[in-house]
Amino acid sequence: MLIYALIPARSGSKRIKDKNILKLKNKNLLEITINQSLKTKAINKTFVSTDSKKYQKISLKAGALSPYLRKKKISRDYSTDLECFKDFLNQLKIHQYEIPDIIVHLRPTYPYREKGLISKC
Repeated sequence: MLIYALIPARSGSKRIKDKNILKLKNKNLLEITINQSLKTKAINKTFVSTDSKKYQKISLKAGALSPYLRKKKISRDYSTDLECFKDFLNQLKIHQYEIPDIIVHLRPTYPYREKGLISKC
């Protein structure tokens, strides 16, 4: 079974600027989530979907895949997760990645996941 993690991390938050890369114990929320995904043995690949070159650079440095920048039209305040996931699947085809059986949705803004929780899910 092929399992990918998808971490959506758009940059345009209005209430809390750059909330996805706020620091918590010397790491930012995006890095924390990437690390949790990479430590989960069941996940074959960890992807970050972002509209920001800065977030993309952070993601790549942390070990995630981020082969494209998400379009601004699906990175707005009222854009849906479904739009992001549809775009992700389309981009997988474009960039010649295999389509997974399961996609694990991990938000950077929920960094406190008990150990093993992702595997249990």
